[in-house]
Amino acid sequence: MAELIDFERAIELVQSMSLAVTAIESCPLGEAMGRVLANGVVSDRDLPPFNRAAMDGYAFAHESASDCMPVAGARRAGEADDLTVPAGSCIGISTGAAVPPPCDTVVPFECTDRGDPVRVDGAIPQAGRHVHTQGSDAKEGDTLLSPGVMIGAAEVGIAAMVGCTTLSVRSRPRVALLTSGDEVVGEGVDPAPHQIRNSNGPMVAALTRRLGGHIERHEHLRDDLQSTLESIERAAESCEVVVTTGGISAGRHDHLPAACESLGCQWVISGVRMQPGKPVRVGTWGQKTIVCLPGNPVSALVTASLFLAPILRTCLGRNPAAAWRQVQLGADAKSNAGRTLLRPARLTSPSIASIPIWQGSGDLVHTASTSGIVRLPLSDRAAAGDHVWFTPWP
Repeated sequence: MAELIDFERAIELVQSMSLAVTAIESCPLGEAMGRVLANGVVSDRDLPPFNRAAMDGYAFAHESASDCMPVAGARRAGEADDLTVPAGSCIGISTGAAVPPPCDTVVPFECTDRGDPVRVDGAIPQAGRHVHTQGSDAKEGDTLLSPGVMIGAAEVGIAAMVGCTTLSVRSRPRVALLTSGDEVVGEGVDPAPHQIRNSNGPMVAALTRRLGGHIERHEHLRDDLQSTLESIERAAESCEVVVTTGGISAGRHDHLPAACESLGCQWVISGVRMQPGKPVRVGTWGQKTIVCLPGNPVSALVTASLFLAPILRTCLGRNPAAAWRQVQLGADAKSNAGRTLLRPARLTSPSIASIPIWQGSGDLVHTASTSGIVRLPLSDRAAAGDHVWFTPWP
C-alpha cells in the first residue's frame, strides 16, 4: 500500500496538475448562466453613456442655484429633445433621464414644495448630488468581465448592457460518474433492510454540474474486477474526467485501484493523511483524469469539494485553488495531532464557525445547512475562539 501524504501536499499536487483546457464554443446569452467565460467582455461605450438622473426631482446647475428657482421644462427617461435651461432655473426630471447641460445636480421632489417657481426645503444639495455621471462605472474599451469568470445573473446583465447576444464560453468538461457497492440500490428501487439508496451519485453529479462539468455517463458498478475494468474503459473513451465513488479501501471487494492500474493509470495521489477521505485517489491515464472518491457520503462530499473541484476548474481555465479564510471556532472541537481533520461547519456569523455533532463520515444528515469545510489544526484539541481555516462548499 502506498504511503499516505500530508493534506497540504495533496492539495498542492492536485492544484498543479497539467490538464488540457477545454475548447471554446459560442453560447446564446440567455443560456450562458453557469458557464465559464472564455474571452473577455469589453464595454462598447461609456457606462452610463450620459449624465443620468439618479432620483425623480429637479435638475439644475449648482453654480447658479438658489432656494427658489423657476421651472424651465421637464425631461423623462428616454427623451432626447434639447432643453435650454437658463441660469438660475431648473427642470423637472425623472430617474434615468439624461441630465442636460449646464445642469449637474438633482434635488429630489420630496425635498421641495413642487411649485413653480420651486422652493427647496433646507440646504441646496451638494454639487453633483443624485447625478450618475457619464463613464463613472466604466469607460469605452474597459474590460468588464475577464476570462475564467463563472457567469451568473449579474454577468448576463453586464453582457447585455454592452450589446452581447452571444458569449464565448469554455466547453463543459465531460465527466463519467461511476458509483459502486452491491449494497446500493438505484433511484425508484425500494431497498431491503440490508441495502441503502444511492446518495453519492446525485450528490456528486449536482456538484459536478455546479462546477461547470457535464455528466456524460452515470453508471453503477458491481463489486467485480472484470466488470469494473470494462466500465472504466468505456467511460474513459468518451470523457475527459472519470469520477468514481467507493471501492478504494483495503477490502476484498474494493477493485477500483487494481482496475485503474491495469489500464495504465498513474497515481498522483493514492491516499491522504486526512479524515474523512483518507483513501481518496487522483490519477492520470493518457489525457484522462481519474478521481476516486471514498464511498461514505461525507467523505465523498468533502473529497469532491477539495480534489475534484480544482480539476474541473483547471479544465475550464479557472484558478484551481479553493478560497480558504480564517474564522474562529464557536465551541471546543476534538482535533488530531497525526492527521488533518476536516469537518462540515456552519457559519453562525461571518467569522464564527459551528461544527455540528455528527456520527462519522456516513452521517450525511448533519451536513444539512452547513456552509463549508473547517480544517482543524494538527493538535489534540481545538478550543473555542481558536482561529481555523474555512472554505465554502463549491
